[in-house]
Amino acid sequence: MMATVSRVALALLAICSVAISACADEAARPLTIKSSTRPLNTGDEPAKSIGKLVHRGTLRLESPDKDFGGLSGLIVAADGERFLAITDSSHWLTGKLSYRDGRLAGVSGTDIGPLLDPDGHALVGKGGDAEGLTGSIDGDVYVSFEGNHRIWRYAFGAQGLAAHAKPVATPAALAQAPHNSGLEGLELLADGRLLALSEAYLDAAENYRGWLIAPDGRANPQDLALRPRMPFALTDVRQLANGDVLTLERRFNKIGGVGFQMRRIAGSSVAEGAVLDGEVVAEAGMNFIIDNMEGLSVRTGADGETLIYLVSDDNFNVPLQQTLLMMFELKD
Repeated sequence: MMATVSRVALALLAICSVAISACADEAARPLTIKSSTRPLNTGDEPAKSIGKLVHRGTLRLESPDKDFGGLSGLIVAADGERFLAITDSSHWLTGKLSYRDGRLAGVSGTDIGPLLDPDGHALVGKGGDAEGLTGSIDGDVYVSFEGNHRIWRYAFGAQGLAAHAKPVATPAALAQAPHNSGLEGLELLADGRLLALSEAYLDAAENYRGWLIAPDGRANPQDLALRPRMPFALTDVRQLANGDVLTLERRFNKIGGVGFQMRRIAGSSVAEGAVLDGEVVAEAGMNFIIDNMEGLSVRTGADGETLIYLVSDDNFNVPLQQTLLMMFELKD
């Protein structure tokens, strides 16, 4: 009996060792993405906008790579030609965008690979539940994680997908955030601070907790909050060229399905102790072709227009859900 147990134990150990080795040996690899166009809405009459967002194209993205999916953060380069995205299962990926007549027309993949920890080891599964992404593709990027709540910096411009993480000091209160409602929104502001907003971590006044964080650790984090607009929960945040801030927020229920809204918050109100709120510039429900919209990116177009990109998290739940990349122009 003992011999049998020992043989089983050794077999299990061997299996675990192989699994750990496979994860540790995972490296960046070429990524294939197929894109196909989708209309903005489901009705017979084509819609051209959602609130103040004028539609500039929607693409459905598919890939044979098993780790493609769960996209939760997005950076589109200033020239609009390249993008970086993170997944909530320990990966990030890169690709290229193409346009036709000012509209988003195609996506091609470049590489996909595991996020690495400070020691250079590959994160695995929800150990790298990456949710927020900000910074520059050509410089440093910052990633926020749920579960084990933290922010890590990566020298992506210099090292690409091989970059090792460098921890950023975060407020002690972040450790008490709900397991699945931590830092969803992360933005590197023009003044060099990080605006970090939680998905649904409530303060005493039942606002969503957030912080202004100096990534170099030279100043203490400053508390602020986002006023909820139920039933929406925050998924991302971005700063506009004029200093204002856009939020991306989503909802889901069995009756109403998925939906999202975006608020525009005055940049002058982003300060210690503030409770952020602003005008709803867009709200969409199931009459539009959307999904679990989680990632937001903003850039300025060639004519000075504000271009907005949204990406959805399919929860690795294909075919019931899909990865959508949507492009809009924000009108004042």
